[in-house]
Amino acid sequence: MEALHAQQVVDLIVDEGSSDLSQPATQPAIQETGRTMEWREAAWIYEPPIAAGIAATLAVGYYINGKYQLSKDFEIVRGAAKARRRFEQSIRDQDCSLYNRFEDQAHTRPNAVALSFEGTSYTWRDLEMASNRMAHWFVAKGVKAGDRVAMMLHNSPVFMITWLSLLKLAVVPVFINNQITGPVLLHSLKVADAKLLVFDYELAPAIQESLHAIKDLGYDLYTVTPKQQVLGQYYNQLSEDARQAIETPSFFDYVEWQHLSAEGFPRSIRMHIDMKDPAALIYTSGTTGFPKAAVMDHGRCTMASTSWGHLCQIKPGDNVYITLPLYHSAGSIIGVGQSFMTGSTVVLARKFSVTNFWKDCIAYDVTHFQYIGELCRYLLNAPESPLDKKHKVKMAFGNGMRPDVWGKFQERFNIPTVFEYYTMSEGTGALLNIARSKRDQGAVGFRGPIVRALQPGFKLVKVDFDTEELIRDKNTGFCIECGPNEIGELLTMADNKTHHTRYVGYFNQPKMSQAKLVQNVLVKDDVYMRTGDLLYKTTDQYWYFADRAGDTYRWKGENVSTAEIADSMGRVEGVASCTVYGVSVPGQDGRAGMAALVLKDSIIQPPTGTGAIALVNEAALADFVSRLSGYVGKSLPSYAVPRFIRICEQELETTGTFKNKKVELKKEGFDLQKIKERMYWWTPQGRYLPFGEPENQEILAGRARL
Repeated sequence: MEALHAQQVVDLIVDEGSSDLSQPATQPAIQETGRTMEWREAAWIYEPPIAAGIAATLAVGYYINGKYQLSKDFEIVRGAAKARRRFEQSIRDQDCSLYNRFEDQAHTRPNAVALSFEGTSYTWRDLEMASNRMAHWFVAKGVKAGDRVAMMLHNSPVFMITWLSLLKLAVVPVFINNQITGPVLLHSLKVADAKLLVFDYELAPAIQESLHAIKDLGYDLYTVTPKQQVLGQYYNQLSEDARQAIETPSFFDYVEWQHLSAEGFPRSIRMHIDMKDPAALIYTSGTTGFPKAAVMDHGRCTMASTSWGHLCQIKPGDNVYITLPLYHSAGSIIGVGQSFMTGSTVVLARKFSVTNFWKDCIAYDVTHFQYIGELCRYLLNAPESPLDKKHKVKMAFGNGMRPDVWGKFQERFNIPTVFEYYTMSEGTGALLNIARSKRDQGAVGFRGPIVRALQPGFKLVKVDFDTEELIRDKNTGFCIECGPNEIGELLTMADNKTHHTRYVGYFNQPKMSQAKLVQNVLVKDDVYMRTGDLLYKTTDQYWYFADRAGDTYRWKGENVSTAEIADSMGRVEGVASCTVYGVSVPGQDGRAGMAALVLKDSIIQPPTGTGAIALVNEAALADFVSRLSGYVGKSLPSYAVPRFIRICEQELETTGTFKNKKVELKKEGFDLQKIKERMYWWTPQGRYLPFGEPENQEILAGRARL
């Protein structure tokens, strides 16, 4: 199968007249004189030798599909093939703008609901007319094709309208994370080098904090919040300084667009757009430092939104629930973008809410929802409810569902299909796993023989976990590929000769862009992108996320994966969330494991307000620590047992996509001067005991047996 010619496979898959190979081949059909017969009927119609041959062929087909799961491969490849056709057709028609896909839907189904938000529905025509009005406002401010406009907005219809108004003018929207402040905000705005910053007035304090520096960058500031709302709803809640700032003309002005013309703009103003032109600048999460501005070009947006719409089998009439922030590519380009291709309705939430999640799914007849990071764990940790299975959800799609959550999540909430994928805003490919069985659970991707033949540019190579340097063969100088179940860094081909392996990099950050690339990986002059993620694959070609490079640490001569330890500890009853990281210990080589645990409310109820303290059920906590000790002692190798436990009294700090920020946790380590929460340490008796100043002195004196 590996020798199958790639173009033959493509031609077979993209043939519009072919059968639906994306469906499992459970009932092969045989054609005779225009009549399709079930294979069970074939035996008595055909002569015995022919029937025997048919049976043998089917048996071989079942065996091959069972072994190689070719139906999974076909499902993935057909999605990619459909996206390729859309991509190539758009180039031929000089029709590359992502906005044109929205406009197609607006003209095809003007009165269908495109967006539902907090009880209000917006048709495709509603959004088109509203975005026309706002586009006229931008034109009046001198914004023109190729300019950049920064958007710092919450999830709302206004985010959608602003985004669409800029796209239709061939302007590049820059999505600014609405959670950032201070130096990180300034860094993001400096990199964007935009003309305007439009923002929700709720975010005014973050802007005011760095106002002079933002002005020095040359930004004109406008709020999309209506003037009457600012002067009414918000004004009375503000400090005197903030009130004065509102009345100071130099601070900001208003985006007053509702009264402007709804006349549209000709498609010709976007004919110059190429697939390589940026459709948006979207920042990385910033889990390890300042965020970087990934260039989401029109080609990548077209490929992603088309592929995901097909792979999720979304169609007009489906309702897709998006709770993720639209300033990230997952929520905007994939979550909302798929509707531009499929004509589905986006059900948008202002933010993720455990309390409202299933209520919304039921109220809006949600058929698909998007997840990321720990969202599914939060839902699973909530008390069981009669609403858990009253929804009509057919598929959950996203990335970051951990193995310890996956099976329990699908079973409790009766989700037939989970579409897990691995991709990056700046990446040059994706791993995909459409999971319908237990065999599929836990993997971030599946790459059968057909996918590997068509998309060979995914490699796992050996890496030094301490230095993060790729390990090369001393004789050839090339990188060393990992074998089955061997953890290595994922590299993806960065070949700008083909659209699906193009590497664009980061906007206005050439050094960082170049730093992601590595040459001479497997052959002379090849180029790959370093993902910075550690994965492993099994013999049957399921690919699993292991850890983030730099998070894996070395202790007692062994490499320890923080993600795998966190998954294991997350199975202990009472754990709401778990983050594992390595910390330096005086006098010890390597780093010792430390776990920051957030426990369920039945053990620790977090503080409810300023000055409040957590309420601890001491008996339940003692029981939990005892059970945790027994579990890790039996389930983990001795070197992998975290030496320190930190019991957090409130949720850990996360990015907007629910990724835990470990930088501060690592800095604080087990420093009693910085940590006021309870800590425990692993003792020679094989259990966790309280960690305080006497125990700390034992470590500093070198007497502790870790």
